[in-house]
Amino acid sequence: MKLELKNSLSLKLLRVVLLSALVVGVVLSCAQIVFDVYKTRQAVANDAHRILGMFRDPSTQAVYSLDREMGMQVIEGLFQHESVRVAAIGHPNEPMLAERSREPVQLPTRWLTDPILGEEQNFTTQLVGRGPYSEYYGDLSITLDTAPYGESFVTNSVIIFISGVLRALAMALVLYLVYHWLLTKPLSKIIEHLTSINPDRPSEHKLPMLKGNEKNELGLWINTANQLLASIERNTHLRREAENSLLRLAQYDFLTGLPNRQQLQQQLDQILDDAGRLQRRVAVLCVGLDDFKGINEQFSYQTG
Repeated sequence: MKLELKNSLSLKLLRVVLLSALVVGVVLSCAQIVFDVYKTRQAVANDAHRILGMFRDPSTQAVYSLDREMGMQVIEGLFQHESVRVAAIGHPNEPMLAERSREPVQLPTRWLTDPILGEEQNFTTQLVGRGPYSEYYGDLSITLDTAPYGESFVTNSVIIFISGVLRALAMALVLYLVYHWLLTKPLSKIIEHLTSINPDRPSEHKLPMLKGNEKNELGLWINTANQLLASIERNTHLRREAENSLLRLAQYDFLTGLPNRQQLQQQLDQILDDAGRLQRRVAVLCVGLDDFKGINEQFSYQTG
C-alpha cells in the first residue's frame, strides 16, 4: 500500500504549521509595529521638549531685550535640527520678534507615515523671566516635521516584520522536523511492517519495537497490536478446529469413528459417477451384524 503525497500526514502538518506560524508571525510583528508607532510619537515629543529646553533661556533673553538679531540667531540654532520646519519667538498678541520656516522634507515614505504620525507636530513653551514675579514675555514655538522620524520608523518596521515572520517560520520548520522525527517517521515504519503481515498467520510477523519508544504511546500501541495479532491467530485456529470437528461429526459416527450413512451415500454416488463415466460395473457388499444395539450400548458404557 503506497501512500499518496497529497494525503501524507507530514505534508498536511507542514501546511498547517507554516500557515499558523505565518499568521502568528504577522500578528506579533504588527503588534510590535503598533508599539513602535507609540515610541516614535514619544520620540518626536521628547525631542521637541529637549529642543525647547535648550533654547528657552536665550529665547527669553532675546524677547526680554527685544533683540531681533539675537532672536534670529536662536532661530538659526533651532534650524540646525533637521526636523524643525517652523520656529517663532514672540508674544502671541504682538508681531513675532523672530521667525522662520522651510518646506517639508520630501521623502518617499511620507504617503505612509503622514497618516500614522501626522504631517507635523506643534510644540510651545512659555518664556518667563526669573525672579520673584516670573513675568511672562512670550512664547517659543516650533513645528517638527515627522518625515525624518517616519523614515526611520518605516525602516525599523520592515525589519521587524520580515524578521518576525522569518523567525516564526523557522520555529515552525523546527517543530515540524521534531514532529516528523518523533511521530510521523515511526508511524511510517509501523505501516511498512503491517503491510508485510500474512493474514493467514498474523502472529508469525510481529511488529518490532521502535528504539526509544518502549514506554511511550507508540510502544504501547505496538505491544497492543502484537497481542491482538496473536489473539486473532489463536481464535482462527480454534475456529478451524471447531469447523473440522463439526465436519467430522457430520460425516462419521461419534462412537465407532466409521463413516455414517451420509458419508456412505456421498462416496457411493461418487463411485457410481466414476463407473458410469468409465463404463465399469460396481458391486455393493452388505454385511449385517446381529445384536449391534447391545454391542453399541456396551461400548457406550465402557467409554462412559
